[in-house]
Amino acid sequence: MSKQRRTLEAQLTPQQQRAAQLIVSNEWAELLNEDGKKRTMKELADEIGIARSTLFEWKAQEAFAAYVNYLTERQLDAMRSEVYVQLMRAIRGGANGIPSVKALDLYMRRYGLLTDRTVVEDTRETIETRRKTDDEIRAEIAELDAMVSGERATISD
Repeated sequence: MSKQRRTLEAQLTPQQQRAAQLIVSNEWAELLNEDGKKRTMKELADEIGIARSTLFEWKAQEAFAAYVNYLTERQLDAMRSEVYVQLMRAIRGGANGIPSVKALDLYMRRYGLLTDRTVVEDTRETIETRRKTDDEIRAEIAELDAMVSGERATISD
C-alpha cells in the first residue's frame, strides 16, 4: 500500500473509506458493469449503513474528497492499457479503415517523437556586436553639440 494511500486513509473512518470506494466504483459502473447501471446515493448510503445526508456531508469534506480522487486516479491508471489499445485501433484506421491523424499525432507526442518548438532570435544590435568607430563617435558628439547650441540660442531669444 502506498504512503499516500495510508496518509489519506488515516484521516477517515473505515466506514468513510468504504463509502469512498463505493462512490468510485459506482461512478465507473456505466463502463465496467455489464448492466451499466449506477446506484442512487440512497442505495449507497443504505449499503454503508448511514443516512443519505451523511454521505453528502462526507462528500463535501476535503479529506474524503482527496481519498475519492486518489481512488479515481488509481482506477484511471488501471485503464491505461485499454486506452493504448483504443489509440492503436484509431491509428490503424478503426472501423472505417482510415487512420486517425489526431491519433498519430498523440502517439508521436506521447513518445517524444514530435514536439512543438519555437525558436526566437534576437537580431537587434547590441554594444557588444557593433562597436562605433572613433569618427562615428566624433560625428555624434558634434551633432549633440549643435543641438545643445541651437537650444541655448532658442532659449536666449
